[in-house]
Parts: sequence; C-alpha cells; structure tokens
Amino acid sequence: MCFMVYPGFYLLPSYLRHTQPNAATTMAEQLNTENIIPQAGKSSLEPIYVASSPQSVWSFTQGLICGQLSVIAVLIVFIKFFVFADSPPSSLRAGGKTAKKDGLGVIVKRKQTSETEKDAAESENPQLASILEKTYYDVTNHKPETLDWFNVLVAQTILQFRGEALVADNIYHSLNEYLEKLSLPDYLGEIRLTEIDVGDDFPIFSNCRIMHNADLGRLEAKIDVDLSDTLTLGIETKLVLNHPRPASAVLPVLLTVSMVRFLSCLTLSLVNTNDEIFGAAKDEPGAARGTALMFLFSPDFRLEFSIKSLIGSRAKLQDVPKLSDLIENKLRSWFTDRCIEPRFQIVKLPSIWPKKENTREPGNAPAE
Repeated sequence: MCFMVYPGFYLLPSYLRHTQPNAATTMAEQLNTENIIPQAGKSSLEPIYVASSPQSVWSFTQGLICGQLSVIAVLIVFIKFFVFADSPPSSLRAGGKTAKKDGLGVIVKRKQTSETEKDAAESENPQLASILEKTYYDVTNHKPETLDWFNVLVAQTILQFRGEALVADNIYHSLNEYLEKLSLPDYLGEIRLTEIDVGDDFPIFSNCRIMHNADLGRLEAKIDVDLSDTLTLGIETKLVLNHPRPASAVLPVLLTVSMVRFLSCLTLSLVNTNDEIFGAAKDEPGAARGTALMFLFSPDFRLEFSIKSLIGSRAKLQDVPKLSDLIENKLRSWFTDRCIEPRFQIVKLPSIWPKKENTREPGNAPAE
C-alpha cells in the first residue's frame, strides 16, 4: 500500500477519510510530526512515496504451504506402502510351513517361473532352456563340433576291448559256447567257427550338434558316424537232407561274412527310466529313479557287407548271389528292428554318487 503526498495536501484511503475520521486525523498529525508533509512556506513539487513491503508476509505463507504439503506427502507414502501393503499369497505361506515341517528348508531351491512365464514358454522346457543358457549353447547358431577328443577316447576303449577279446582266445571260446547251446533245425548240422577278425580301425565321430526335440521335451545329440573297417566272422556247417531217410545227403557250406562300411547319424540322449515311454509303472512301490543313455540311428543308414560262400564238396559253388542277398537282408532286418528310428536301445547308467564301497586307494585296496 502506497501513499503519495504533495505540499499542503495528503492522500489517505477513502475508507479512512469517510468511515474513520479520527484515524485519518491521527495519521495526518503523525505525518506532520515526522516532517513528511511539507510545512507552510516550503514549496516542493516532488511527490513523496511511503511503501509497505509484503515480502515478509509472503515468505511466511510460502513456508507454511510447503510444510503442509510435505507432511501430507509423507502421510500418503506411509499409508500406501506400510498400512495397505499386499500380504504374501497363501500358497507361499503354506509352502513355507510345509518346508519347515518336512525339514527341507536347508535345500537351496532356485527361483521358480511364474504362471505368466510358464504360459509363454508352454512349448519349451524351462529346465532345458536354463541348461542351454548357462552353458552358452545356441542350438540354432552353434557350429557343429569335430569331436576329435571323443574319437581318441572311443579308440582307447575299443582297443581295450580288442585286447581283452584276444587274450587267451576269449572271443573264440565265448562264441563257440554260444553256438553249441544254440537250438538248430533238423536240416542244419553243427556250426563251427573258421575265422574271426575284430578289425584294426576305429569309428570316426564328427559333426556333432545339439538339437531340441520339442515333441519329447529333451535335448538330443546328433553325431555322424563313419566306420571303414573289416569285421569278419566265418563259419562252417552242413545242410542235411532227411528224406527219404535221416541224413540221406549232406551238403557242406562255408560262409564268411564281413562288414566293411557303416555310415549313419547317431542320436544320443539322457532319459529317465521311469518315463512312460519305457513302460515303467509310476505307481509301482519302490520304483527307483534311474538315468539311461538312449541311442538310435537314422533310417538313411549305409551298411555294406562282403559275403563269401562255398557250397559243395566236389563240385563247389562259390559266392552264390541268392545266398549272399538272403544273408544280407537278414542282417539288415536284424539291425533295423533294434536300432533304427523309431526303435532305440537304452543302456542304464550306474549311479555316480560317491559311495564308500566304490572308494579305492593305490594298490586296488578298498578304503576303510
């Protein structure tokens, strides 16, 4: 509020002049006393301003408003996050109670996927996805591996088997005992071994890649297998003609069958032996959970044989084509019915958990 005063005349607010004359007179006397209004005889044309600053009033008002707003904000945050906070789901509370009751709280369990994540990854096994992520393996972009190190290990294993088979003619005695116990038809005489060759070469595994089988929900290793070797088995027997009387005619037969080439794609995977695919009963009491190695070969395999035959005693027939085709078809059918997709073979793996009875010390003495 400002007042402008001229010589010989002063301005007051109208409400002071009309409604409160005493207050106006008092203010005029105070102005005259302080020599703000010029006295008679002193002429001046310059106006005199009297100002009243509102800064102190506004600074107090702003501080009061800011303080009230800050208090309101603190109350809102406290009420929202502490008073009305969501309680944990009942399933989690029940799960925690069960863990304490069963004594399973000491086992560290990883974070489980939420329901939305399960719905999004319905066609994908989260465990397999976790394995691929933590091993940094991309099934779509990873380059096939050569498996040179694996070829060396397999070669050492095969060499060990060959050594054990040839020691003291173990393989000969084993096959001979099997043939002696074999039930033969009446038209076939005794079978004797004439040649055994376990080969001297090794299979080559290459082009290994990990594939995700979405239908079965597991990871599979696809490996190309190439074996160029000579595995030979030679036998000698007789064809017996029992008409019109027993053993009326005898025809000697000498056969030598050699596998010279095998080429196919091998599929390997680790499976649970209690799965329904293996015919295991889930409700069977005491059924132990086991792990097995499943393997099979692709239908487009290549299997080559070299079959030599010699029939007769005096007039001999050598390498009869019909007989060679018959034997080769039988061998192919035997292999297809056991190892060609969709059929497979499983090898149950032993438990690798450390046990006291499996512990050994130098000198092959069991540890006590």
